[in-house]
Amino acid sequence: MPSASSVIYAIGDVHGRRDLLERLLLAIEDDAARHGARWRIVFLGDIIDRGPESRQAIDLVIRTLHGVPGSQLILGNHEEFLLRFLDQPEERRQIGELWLRNGGEETLASYGIDLSISPDEIAARLAEEFPAHVEALRSAEWRVETERYFLVHGGVDPQVRLDRQDPETTRWIRHEFLDFTGPLPKVVVHGHTPTDSFLPEVHANRIGIDTGAVFSGHLTCAFLDESDLPPRFLATDDHGPTIEVTEVRPATFASSPPHVALR
Repeated sequence: MPSASSVIYAIGDVHGRRDLLERLLLAIEDDAARHGARWRIVFLGDIIDRGPESRQAIDLVIRTLHGVPGSQLILGNHEEFLLRFLDQPEERRQIGELWLRNGGEETLASYGIDLSISPDEIAARLAEEFPAHVEALRSAEWRVETERYFLVHGGVDPQVRLDRQDPETTRWIRHEFLDFTGPLPKVVVHGHTPTDSFLPEVHANRIGIDTGAVFSGHLTCAFLDESDLPPRFLATDDHGPTIEVTEVRPATFASSPPHVALR
C-alpha cells in the first residue's frame, strides 16, 4: 500500500561522498523548516563504493533514519554486492573480486579493513565490527510508494505491473527501463544510472536523480509531494573546501502519453 502522505526528499546515489551528503542533509533541514511541511527522507541506494567515505556515509544514513521519522533506505545494487559477499560464502571469492573492481576496495578502506587478509576474514570483520551497518542494509526497502510516485534504485520493468516487480530487477535494470517512453502507472523516481548532464532529469514517466556525485560533486535530492506542482531539486556543488547547495533546474524531456495502469 502507498505510504502516508508527506513531503519526500529523495536523495540519489551517494557512493561514499560523505562530505556531500552531510552538507545536503543540512540544506534539507533548512529547506523543510522554511516550508513547514511534514517531511521525510528517502535514500535511493548506492550509499557505498567508489568514493572515499562509505562507512561514514552509512553512519549519516543511519542517523537520519533514526532522527527523521518515516525516513527510509532503499537497497542499491552496490549494497547488494556487500550483502551477497557476506551471505554466500561458497561464492565469496568471486563475488569479492567483482565487488572490489566496482568500488568495494574504497569501501573496505573506509572500514579500515586490509585487503591482505582472506575474503572470509573480511566478511567476519564486517559482520562482527559493524553490525548496525549490516542490519541497516538488511532492513532496507526495495521500493517506496506514494499515491503519485514509485521510488526505486534503478528502475522498473515497464512490461510488468508495479505490484509484481522483481526487487532485484529494480536494482539493476537500465536500458529496458531508460529507453521506455510510454506511460507508467506512477512516476518512477530512481538513481543507478548517472545522467549525461549531471543534472536531474525529468521525463513524463520517470525522474532520474543520480547526478554522478562521486565524479561530478553534484549530489541531488528531489522534493516530492502529491500536488500537481512539479518537483524541486537541491544539489551540491563541490568547489573543493567549499560545498554549496543550491536549487537547480532539471533537464526536461518531451512528454509521453498520460500515465495509465498496466494490465
